[in-house]
Amino acid sequence: MKEIVQILAVIVTGPLLGVEFGVAAFTNPILQRLPDAAYRQARSTGGRILGMAMPFWYIGAVALLIAATLWSPGPLLITAVVLMGLVMLITLTTLVPINNRVAAGFGGDGDGGEDPEQFHELVGRWDRLHWVRVGLLAGAFVLLVLVGSGV
Repeated sequence: MKEIVQILAVIVTGPLLGVEFGVAAFTNPILQRLPDAAYRQARSTGGRILGMAMPFWYIGAVALLIAATLWSPGPLLITAVVLMGLVMLITLTTLVPINNRVAAGFGGDGDGGEDPEQFHELVGRWDRLHWVRVGLLAGAFVLLVLVGSGV
């Protein structure tokens, strides 16, 4: 059973890391090249859509990582859980509030209530913190894979 839980944790956490890396490395830089109004609309829409879907994915990844650790406690998995805890802390205390402002405050028409400079400051801060989240997720995923490979 512990192998099944570890495999499920890898299957859920790996693609989560891939999506978050893809957003940071490809999607947001591509969107940034759009004209300002289209960029603001795309970031707002993307923030709303991903903001609805990602919490379930994160909860599943955290639950499976904790379950894997409970089945087979060890320093690598415990460290992976700590890293995932940091991911959740950064996400809930900083990234979600910024995302909510971007998604709600800038409307679907790209003409939100806040000025464009503030919008760019918010998405710049979100992008920088998102890279931290991607790094922490990568660390947790690597540790999870190392445990599964028997290291």
